[in-house]
Amino acid sequence: MKTAKYWELTKIGFKEASAYRLDAITGLASSLLYIILYYYIWSAISTAGTLNSSLTAVMTYIVVAQVVSSTVFISVEGFIGRKVRHGTIVNELKRPVTLFTQAYFRKLGVASFRSLTRGLPVLVLGIFYLQIPMPQGLNILYFALSLLLALNLVILFSYSASMLVFWTKVEWSIRGVRNTVQKLFSGVMFPLYLLPAGLSQIFDLLPFKYMVDGPIQIFLMQRTGFEALNMLGLQFIWVLLLFGLAHVMWKKAKTKMTVQGG
Repeated sequence: MKTAKYWELTKIGFKEASAYRLDAITGLASSLLYIILYYYIWSAISTAGTLNSSLTAVMTYIVVAQVVSSTVFISVEGFIGRKVRHGTIVNELKRPVTLFTQAYFRKLGVASFRSLTRGLPVLVLGIFYLQIPMPQGLNILYFALSLLLALNLVILFSYSASMLVFWTKVEWSIRGVRNTVQKLFSGVMFPLYLLPAGLSQIFDLLPFKYMVDGPIQIFLMQRTGFEALNMLGLQFIWVLLLFGLAHVMWKKAKTKMTVQGG
């Protein structure tokens, strides 16, 4: 079957992620510590009377943001960087599947593993300790679709950024900058609904909002019915745009391809 090779790539990604058990444990621990730290920060802001929302609403947003980001914040730079440094990148032009296809389906496997080991435990703890409400009705399906689209956005953005490795020959700095920008503008570090109207309009013009804030709005039933479908439509449009960017970046990168190592 034609789909068998894609399934195998996904399984490889899942197995690779599961091989690093300590990384999974530390990843979950860091998510929990992040939530605890932000709880005290936002509690201090709330106590000072400068928070234009309830502490419960903010913490609910932060916890769901961790659930979403733990699943969809995937890095492709390391995958591409290793191939560039080892000089095996030229072999990718001879394979029956493209470089992007390999990266995409392997990262689907990684995302599946992280959703089980990081996203799900954080969600369960949030439900029991913070009484986070679960989505109802069609919003359950909309949230699943939104999460998948968000994952596609992150993979495409990371893949596009990873093409810069062909110029820099190192990926850690590119990954660091991308992660910082992604977290700042997506809603992981603070709820985007707290932004002033003028600044919020700028965030709306960028794709990052649809990586985390979009799925959160659907999860928390802030967007239902047509509004939820509209959010999914905007995510899909950004997927198409970033797919075009990834294609352009790959064409440019091929002209800079050199063999490292040997």
